[in-house]
This record gives sequence, C-alpha cells and structure tokens, in this order.
Amino acid sequence: MEIFESKPKEKKKDLSFQLHSLHSTRENFDDTELLSKYNVGPAAVSIVKNRYGKAMYFIDEPIMSEEESLLYSKIMKQMYLTTQPLKDLTNDKAHYNLKKQILSLTESYGISKSTRSIIDKLMYYVMRDTIEYGIISTLMNDSDIEDILSENYNFPVGIIHRKFQEFGVIDTNIHFGNVTAMNSFVQRLVQRCEKTITAAVPFIDAITDEGHRVSATFGREISLPGPNFAIRKFSSDPYTIINLIKFNTLSPLMAAYLWLLIDVKGLILVVGPTASGKTTTLASLLAMIDPRLKITTIEDTPEIRIPHEHWQRLITRKSYSIVETKYDVDMGHLIKLALRSRPDYIVVGEVRGDEALNLTQAAATGHGGLTSFHATDAQSALVRLGSPPLNVQLAGQMLIWCMVRQSRVNISGKSERRVTNITEIVPVKNSIELRDIFTWNPNSDKHEPQKVEDLIKKSFRLKEIMKLKGSSEDELKNDLLKRYTFLTKLKSEGKTKYSEVAKELSKFDFEASS
Repeated sequence: MEIFESKPKEKKKDLSFQLHSLHSTRENFDDTELLSKYNVGPAAVSIVKNRYGKAMYFIDEPIMSEEESLLYSKIMKQMYLTTQPLKDLTNDKAHYNLKKQILSLTESYGISKSTRSIIDKLMYYVMRDTIEYGIISTLMNDSDIEDILSENYNFPVGIIHRKFQEFGVIDTNIHFGNVTAMNSFVQRLVQRCEKTITAAVPFIDAITDEGHRVSATFGREISLPGPNFAIRKFSSDPYTIINLIKFNTLSPLMAAYLWLLIDVKGLILVVGPTASGKTTTLASLLAMIDPRLKITTIEDTPEIRIPHEHWQRLITRKSYSIVETKYDVDMGHLIKLALRSRPDYIVVGEVRGDEALNLTQAAATGHGGLTSFHATDAQSALVRLGSPPLNVQLAGQMLIWCMVRQSRVNISGKSERRVTNITEIVPVKNSIELRDIFTWNPNSDKHEPQKVEDLIKKSFRLKEIMKLKGSSEDELKNDLLKRYTFLTKLKSEGKTKYSEVAKELSKFDFEASS
C-alpha cells in the first residue's frame, strides 16, 4: 500500500500540497451549551448543544502561520518525490523512519530542533496526512467515538459518540466539499484495508489493520450524489463482562447463569436490532470460555476478539466480480470446515442465511455454539429462523438453549444498552415454549430475578444441567453463587480491563477444575 498514489516520475503533476486544518469559530459556539471539552493528541475537541437540542463536535487543530503552511507543502512535496512507499503504516519502525525524515528535511531548510513549536506542528500534520487518516485522524484517535459516517460530500461528517448517544448522529466541522476530494479520501481509506475501489467495483466492505470495519462506495456509480463511507470503530481494549455488569447492561446473576450454560456447551443466540451491542456482548461471553478449550469463530468481517490461545479464526471470502463468484467461501463452507478441526465451540459472528442450519446441526453433535442474530425479540427470531433462507425447522430450534435479547433504551434522557430479556427455548412434545427467565424493569432499571433460588425455580435449562452433571440443587446453587460472587468481586475491585479480566477468568477455571 502506498502513501502517495502517483509515481515519483510523473513530474508534470501539480505537486502543490495544500494544508487542510480544522478550526472552530466563535459563531460555532454562539447560543450553545458546552457539553464536554478534551484533547485528542494535539487537537482540542469541543462538544456543544445548540438551542434546538442538536449536538455538534468541533475539532481545533494546531494553528499554522502562512509561512509554516508553505513549509508543510514544501516538505510534503519533497517526501512525495523521495519517500519509498511504506508497506505497513501501523509499524513502529515506519513511524520512526518518517519522523526521522521530517526532522532531516526541516534541518535542511534551516530549522533547528530547538524550535519545538514549529517542529511539533509540522510533525503533527505530516504524520496526519501520510501515516494516519488525514482529516479524520482526530475522529479515529478519539476512543469515545464508535462510528464515523459520511453520506454526502456537501454535508458534515457525522459521528456516534459513546458518551452522548442520546443525540444520535453528531455533526463535526469536517467537510469534503466536492466529489473529487471525497473520492480521493475514500480511495486512500480503502487502500489502508489493502483493497481497491474503482468505477468497475464501486463498493467495499473491509477492515483496517487496527480492526476498524469500513464500508464505502465510489463515485456516482451506485450512490448519489457521490461517494460515501461508514467506519465502525473497535477499541484496542474491548469491553469485558465486568464492563457490561458495571454499565448495568446485565446483572451479575445473569452473567453467572450464561457462564454456566456456556460451560455445558449450550447453544446461545444474542438477538437485537442494529447497534444494540450484540457483538460486544457476544465477545464478552466468549471470554468466559475455559481457556484450555478450542474455539472457532466464523465471520464475514473479523470483529470478535478473545484471549484464547487455541482460537481458530475463519473469515468468509467474497469476490465482487460476477465471473469470480465460484471462488467465494461462505459461512456454510467454513462451519463444515470447522467441524473437521475438533473445536469445542463454534461461534458465528452473525447468522443471516443457511449457515444457521449448519450451526444447529453442529450443536446437535455436541459442540457449543454462540451467535448473534437480527431480531426484535425471541418470538420474531424463531419466525425468521424457520423462514427462507435460514430454514431452521422445529427440531433445530429445539437445540437452542436460550436467547439473550439486547436493546437500546432511553433512561433519564440518555441512550443506554440493556439485556431486556433472557428467554429459554423449552421443548414441549412436538412444539416449543418460550420462557422468560430474566426480565428488565424499565422503571427501576433492574433485572429480575435477583436471587439464585428464584432463578433455579424458573429455569428449565438449569434443571437440564443438574441432570447432565449429576448434581443436586444445592450443588447447582453453590456453583451459581460462586460465579456470581466472583464476578461481583471483580466489579467491586474495579477490574474491567480486558487483560486483567481474562487473567482472572483463566485463574477461576483452573482452580475450579483442580
């Protein structure tokens, strides 16, 4: 992947590099309420709300004088002509070499290292526009931003902010202004994913080296008025089950219950609408699997991250050319492949087609299974499962142990994510019964039941576990209490980081089996 698209030999090209920096003006803040202000590297971020209740995200980057901007253009031109393409833009060595070259060029222009303010600003902008993501670099570096959205080059780039989700899409002060600028940006963005996008293949769904999911269109081939893109960002330190308990997404007892079902290799579906947090919850549940077991994950775009060493990570392959579809590898193929590699658990990132049938068949052979699924509730999930193209009939539906329903809800004017129901699928003669084991009370923002005894009375699957393990009700109760106490203790100790939670879970499994 090249930083610069053109070849150095093309001398006739206009090699003027104009600096595009972001600044808010006083007018942006007139008649507004400041919601938050913080720094993202050298850039300052202000989030404000206007009198109509709309939030806006403003970026202020280091101010460059006219002379400094001309120097930036001169350095960029020289680097364009002399710098070899960097094959790995996330490599520390690549960053070091680029910084070294910038310092060398500034020295050759008579700027000493002691002039830190100039050097630091030049370094920021050159790094931003070569190794990083250009004008959206601040958005990519802001850990509180979940999504970056641009549907029209005439309108501001929008974001979804983790701490201000109640405002929906928040506009930024980033504009592309014309179709040429946005096309150029989209091409560069796609190059970072080691893909190409052209008029012949005008759309892409890919992932960056850092794990961010990118979907984009090019030109006016399939989108109007021109190109667009969406970036789903993923944190380098994913949310853990302790984070979800702390956020009250689910209760410690719910987590202990699901942990126990996972241990006996039950088939669990996490259902909910778009952006309800299904993948985050799925990944946090997977992290509770005994690290000595093998997990195979199957995804269209790799999003799941787990701490296990014995983790087989499979991804589908889809060509965007009609003549090359014979080389496509879908989820159904990968589930069949996974069955030959002796996994203890098969996890599908999201089922949409006939891979649902393959997954239930894998569960019938004794493999644990987890997946996410688009549906509003358990009932609608079963209807969709039984319809084409999924075609999971009654016998396959009976193999599902429970469905975890997750939603985005409004609590005191703020958008939050909650597991609103955990519903067991109970086989009854030639039909199935849906039994709500856990429910969420929107008035108190609490999950019921809260006592282990009440949970055991309600649950069909826990009674099945007693039979599988040959344990008594007291032993089952003690097991649940032990897990509940362990999770509650981690929460009270503030242990939420991915690495430390994974370590504690591994320690728990080792001690439980010894």
